[in-house]
Amino acid sequence: MMTTSNALFTTPFDHNTDFTELADNCQRYCEALVEETDPARKIALCGRLASTLALLRPMLLEPIPEHLQERLTVDVFPEPEPAFHAESDQLCRYCEEITQLLIAGVLSPESARVMGDLLFELTGYFAGQLTAPRWLRTEAGVALLG
Repeated sequence: MMTTSNALFTTPFDHNTDFTELADNCQRYCEALVEETDPARKIALCGRLASTLALLRPMLLEPIPEHLQERLTVDVFPEPEPAFHAESDQLCRYCEEITQLLIAGVLSPESARVMGDLLFELTGYFAGQLTAPRWLRTEAGVALLG
């Protein structure tokens, strides 16, 4: 029987995977990373995260594919975003660098725990930004948010 954790290691993804799915994967890897106690599995999760971030980064400056626009369109104006304002490419880079530090094993156990927690928070925010609505449906048509 495959556990959710094992599925994180075996579920395929590539350059054709939608950026929203890759963002969700980043969040799942970090959630599992925070809970994982086995060092080898932690490194494997970091490796999956690093691969996903590397695939995601070039997609960040591309236009949103038409087939995803409906998913990112809402009928009600969303709540305001948190005060942290970093561009998606910066956030991706931050997550990549922290992931590489964790993979390298150069941090003390306490620092690795703190950086893992930071990575968890950053990837959650990053995934939320990537999957947030971009358009608002109005009586006059669809309007770009922001």
